[in-house]
Amino acid sequence: MIDFDLTSVRYPVGEHSFKKLRQKNCLYVDKTMYIKPLINQGAFLFLSRPRRFGKSLLLSTLECYFRGEKELFEGTWIGERETEWTTYPVLHFDMSRTSGNSAQAMKSYINGRLEDYEKEYGVVPDRPILDIGERYSKLIESISKATNSQVVILVDEYDNGILETLDKPKEEKEAMSDVLRAFYKQPKAMTNCVKFCMVTGVARFGSYTLFSGGNNYLDISMNDRYAAVCGITQQELLDNFQAGITSLSAVLGWTREKAISALKLKYDSYRFTDTTETVYNPFSLLWAFTENKLANYWIKSGVSKVFVKYLSSSEFDLLELQNLWVTRDRMEAQYSNEDSIPLLFQTGYLTIKDCTIDDGGEAYYRLGIPNGEVRSALVNELMPRYMGLSDNVFTQRYRQLKSQIANGDVPGWITTLKGMIAEIPFRLFNPGKQGTEQDRKASALRVEQTYHIMVHIIFQMLSIDCQSEMAVSGGSIDMVVKTDRYIYVIEFKLGGRPAKALAQIDEKGYAIPWEADGRHLYKIGLVFSPKTRTISQFDYTPKQ
Repeated sequence: MIDFDLTSVRYPVGEHSFKKLRQKNCLYVDKTMYIKPLINQGAFLFLSRPRRFGKSLLLSTLECYFRGEKELFEGTWIGERETEWTTYPVLHFDMSRTSGNSAQAMKSYINGRLEDYEKEYGVVPDRPILDIGERYSKLIESISKATNSQVVILVDEYDNGILETLDKPKEEKEAMSDVLRAFYKQPKAMTNCVKFCMVTGVARFGSYTLFSGGNNYLDISMNDRYAAVCGITQQELLDNFQAGITSLSAVLGWTREKAISALKLKYDSYRFTDTTETVYNPFSLLWAFTENKLANYWIKSGVSKVFVKYLSSSEFDLLELQNLWVTRDRMEAQYSNEDSIPLLFQTGYLTIKDCTIDDGGEAYYRLGIPNGEVRSALVNELMPRYMGLSDNVFTQRYRQLKSQIANGDVPGWITTLKGMIAEIPFRLFNPGKQGTEQDRKASALRVEQTYHIMVHIIFQMLSIDCQSEMAVSGGSIDMVVKTDRYIYVIEFKLGGRPAKALAQIDEKGYAIPWEADGRHLYKIGLVFSPKTRTISQFDYTPKQ
């Protein structure tokens, strides 16, 4: 194995301070070209991105810029272009530094930070101020007067208190909102004293009343200009991580092209705006190059508490993961047990896959699972709860199914799949109307499509190459599944016999495109029973 000396590359895993990152000479993907556009965009901005996506580093970078720490920006985009390094007083609040599980805890954290800044800028209140809002506004005004300068305010993870109290009694949630509302409304009420204010978080602030009325901030979360302000683009990967790609390729015994492709499948494809540009999860990417292996780093760092807390008790419909078209309002809506889509989108488990505008100018977005790492998260967190299985039981079946598919054990994986489908809740098998013959035909099609979608989702969760309704010259194949050694061409039927499904594969030439592929080709007929609500019969050729 080639021994690469990577001492010259220091990956800033877990480092959110721009100053420390630069002082330690860590690898830095330059995002300073966004500083001026952000400042010019407006005085009060809000940005939503999933956790561990670079929001904290972005705010830290802005803090260093406004503090005039020119030496830290040497060699960066803005460092080579900025001619005026005006210094401003900066107030930086990181709401994740408190547990946020009670109004009192949040109030204590805010008061502590206000006291820190009172000491830093020599602000001595002429009397004890118990009200957070009043104390905050006095601080902003006093600093502005003392420094003869406007103040810069940066707030990270603004929604920590809200998310931590979502499952609490109404009184506790309202108490938390009262504390935060008193805090967040102050900067906009003192525009003459504020140069720039930026707030970041996971939850879209439009869903809550903390910034209501005239205190609304400009939400740039879906602004195309800032599609890549957090995260790593494909070009940034190629420009900044050549040493890491080379090392990873050597360790895994892959070509560089295969390593790049694997990284993309595992960590890329987050899309936050109408533009088609996608970004990698920066946290996972840095860890992959640090450890020279592909793993689920984002998930291992701690699954979102909100995700675990609400998804298990929600009315979430697994079938919505397939071809899910939503409005922008739905993506930005408040989390609820009745609708989990805003939760899944805002926390990064779903992302934008496509966008279209109807004749009335209304935008619609197709959401989907971003990449392999998130599929693994859904396997580990969503599917066991959805099927009503313990984590241990589901993990055993999941690993068994994946191994059987990879090893060409057709009877084995179909039997395992049969058991998994049987665990899916009865409510999914709503046949619809049964009155007329047309109703019955529509009902049969609906049920067959339900089975088809469920199988497709399970294969997707396994991170296996799977395509549904694939068009070929003879028609549309229900499903094609590919592994390194095997190709499975599958036809589904509701009732009847599997021989009919196999005959359709042959008559329409569904398998012809892969006959010369070199991998072992299986043609499979799967029959589902509306009574047992799972696979009732199957057959395949050639037999093992």
